[in-house]
Amino acid sequence: MDGTTVEIATSQGNTTVSTGDLIHQDIYAANGVLHLVSSLLIPEGALEITPEKYLLAFNCTTFVSLLHSVNFTDIIHDTKTKYTILAPNDDVFSIFGNDPLPEKGTSELRKALQYHFIPGHWPAKKLHDRMLLETELKEEGLSGGRQVLAVDVSGDDDEDIDASIGFDGANVIGDPSKFPDLPPSPI
Repeated sequence: MDGTTVEIATSQGNTTVSTGDLIHQDIYAANGVLHLVSSLLIPEGALEITPEKYLLAFNCTTFVSLLHSVNFTDIIHDTKTKYTILAPNDDVFSIFGNDPLPEKGTSELRKALQYHFIPGHWPAKKLHDRMLLETELKEEGLSGGRQVLAVDVSGDDDEDIDASIGFDGANVIGDPSKFPDLPPSPI
């Protein structure tokens, strides 16, 4: 189903399926045939934490679905490139709906989504009021340059007192989260 190959080998009456031994074969069910193996068959990299999995865990499923609709998934499957992602969660979509958004699958929607990705790691302590950050959205009118996003920081930016952070008039709700720098897990 995911496009990987399962290796099946037989030798002297024993059968192995990738990393597991065939324990019991040909168990007939109403919709197919089952074969029991001795270990879980997990494709390489299947359990690696990706930005997409992180977004899904933070209830940003609508945002991820929109990214899929415009084939902009390479950016949320990439674990090497650093981005600051301004991701609205499903609660935001339930309040505002999809009315102001361009239609799914369109180039206009892709541009709107690219505006939510800021190259680099931008923790709150590095943000200052009225600074401009380049986004992933590259515009012809800017000679291929990146569209910028204005940062709004209000309140005291002292580490002891929380400051309110916004981007082009949209406030950040909740605490910013950092995608963990974890090595891929083999389990």
